[in-house]
Amino acid sequence: MAKKGTTGGPRPRRITEADIKRRREYKSRAERDRLWQRRVLYATVGLVAISVLVLIAALFYEQVIRPREAISTVNGEEIATRDFQDRVRLIRWLTAEQIRELYYLTGGNVDTIQQYAGQQITDLRRPQIIGSQVLDDMEEEAILRQAARELGVTVDEAAVDEQVNRYMAQRLGLTVPSDETPTPTLTPTITPTPLVSPTPSNTPAPTETPTPVPTATPANTATPGPSPTPTVPPTETPIPSPTATLEPAVVVATLQSEANNFYKNAQDAVEVSRSAVRELFYYDALRTALLEELTKDLPQEELQVNARHILISFNPDLPVGQAPPPTEEQKAAALARAEEVMKALQDGEPFADLAKAVSNDSSATHGGELGWASPDKYVAAFKDAVLNATIGEIVGPIETEYGYHIIQVHAREVRPLSAGELSTRRQQKFQEWLDERKAAAQIKRRGDWLERVPEDPSYNRLLGDILPIG
Repeated sequence: MAKKGTTGGPRPRRITEADIKRRREYKSRAERDRLWQRRVLYATVGLVAISVLVLIAALFYEQVIRPREAISTVNGEEIATRDFQDRVRLIRWLTAEQIRELYYLTGGNVDTIQQYAGQQITDLRRPQIIGSQVLDDMEEEAILRQAARELGVTVDEAAVDEQVNRYMAQRLGLTVPSDETPTPTLTPTITPTPLVSPTPSNTPAPTETPTPVPTATPANTATPGPSPTPTVPPTETPIPSPTATLEPAVVVATLQSEANNFYKNAQDAVEVSRSAVRELFYYDALRTALLEELTKDLPQEELQVNARHILISFNPDLPVGQAPPPTEEQKAAALARAEEVMKALQDGEPFADLAKAVSNDSSATHGGELGWASPDKYVAAFKDAVLNATIGEIVGPIETEYGYHIIQVHAREVRPLSAGELSTRRQQKFQEWLDERKAAAQIKRRGDWLERVPEDPSYNRLLGDILPIG
């Protein structure tokens, strides 16, 4: 029987599960360094990935989501930020082009340019001003769209082309072959001549006929329609003028070519599409169509009076209408003078001679004659007097806010409105209607809309080569 070994020394230790676990947990220094390096790498990759995702999300928001967000809503109808920004860029470019045209017309006369376009130059340097004006216009356009749907008024491409042709014809000094005397046309949104008003895009606000108060200006001297643009002094650069020998087909082709160049220039300058440019002309056409619909039943004749007057102002030392409220002493003195005039007339003094001698109204140079005018254009007391006075009778003194009047009515009759008067009435009615619609509209702008106004193209890019900022 074999004997068991009796060799000395420790017996082999049995490896337990705890030993295995400890060995797994034990790492050499190199192994621990490699482990931390992997962890740092993983963390770095993770942070980079997160940063890339955040950047992609930001770009996606700026390029896709933000442009689609509403910058304003009009009765629930949204105006997209992208459309607003495109319009602002287009108007900035158009304004600069008009200033540039004026620059060349005047031979670079800076004083003249400042006189006629100083406000527009300032606006181009302050983007928020043009941005505010553009957003006002676009909100108004939304109101017009909604009203057109309600009234069943539509505008086709031919009507838009007509507006385009008129604009191009004005730029070139031509006449549209089919252009007849228009049934009143509203002031276009864009104008081919340098602007002289603070607004670069022309929201449709027709010029009102001045109320013929029997004061500084005779009633029949008011000129209806838009205020004329001041004449720019002539220079060596000739303004294109209509060529009598041009055939209608040649004119039409010329206008179409000019329009195509206009669209291309807008695209090249501010990356605005042809449809975005034509949208301006669409709203001109829509305004005209709405005006015709809303004023189709407007009376074309009215009761008018032909009268003359002598005004004794409360304060003859100050321009009529600019004096402060009169004192009791001033009123008493004016009344006394008016009664003296009335007595002189009763004693046989010629009305015209007295008017020229003592009247404080500018009509004095015409013997006090006011011509034919609607009674509605006069202040209340004067209106009542010309409506109720016996024809040929001299009445007065009649007190108004301007002083005391001695009045004689030559005639009263229903008369047809002139083309200019009818145009002015129609534009006034349209503007009153539009003002009511705007007052009733629910318009909500984003709180950050000013931050979304684009500043490009910059002033230096637009005009820096001819009118650098000093």
